[in-house]
Amino acid sequence: MQLFFRFSWFIVFTVSCFAVTYYSLTFLLQNINPNNPFQMKFAIAGWVVPLHFYCAGLALAICPFQLSKKLRNKSMTTHRIMGMLYVLCVLLGGISGFFMALDATGGMLAKAGFASLAILWLLFTGLALKFAMQGDVVNHQKWIYRSVALTAGGITLRVFLGVGLGYFNLPFLTVYVPAAWLSWLLNLAICELTVNRKHYINRPLFA
Repeated sequence: MQLFFRFSWFIVFTVSCFAVTYYSLTFLLQNINPNNPFQMKFAIAGWVVPLHFYCAGLALAICPFQLSKKLRNKSMTTHRIMGMLYVLCVLLGGISGFFMALDATGGMLAKAGFASLAILWLLFTGLALKFAMQGDVVNHQKWIYRSVALTAGGITLRVFLGVGLGYFNLPFLTVYVPAAWLSWLLNLAICELTVNRKHYINRPLFA
């Protein structure tokens, strides 16, 4: 049952990653709607927005491959190469995300939420890289799980917006401002509950 649950969760996670990656890579290719404040803001944002969308999207697409134990055991060289690509994507996506946060819609509360996400994303990924280079597998896994939890904030953010705006028809800022915090704090809380379980290292999150 546990194996089935992990495999099912991995499939859902993978599909979600690829779906949001596709959204990230194609969003800026859409025709600009002058009545859409987000598209108008992104259109004049310069390099920051496309760098964040493309790098964060690619980082998200890499996550399922890096978390798969079977793929990791099959080729550690590929795992390391993709890991370095992930770190590079987070570095560029995190820096650009921080600058985007400074101009986020929703006032200081939303800006602080997204800025905190960007800073912690860079920090957690840096720690994961540090422990990997030291050969400390246990701590490397713990911090890469935390990094991925923040990367997956791109998924939960869109879930919050979709449910709040599309299903409940709530005002935009009523949904967007809390989502600036909850979209990654929720992921991180679930991650902490998971990685701190006894013997988690012998029972990986994904098959």
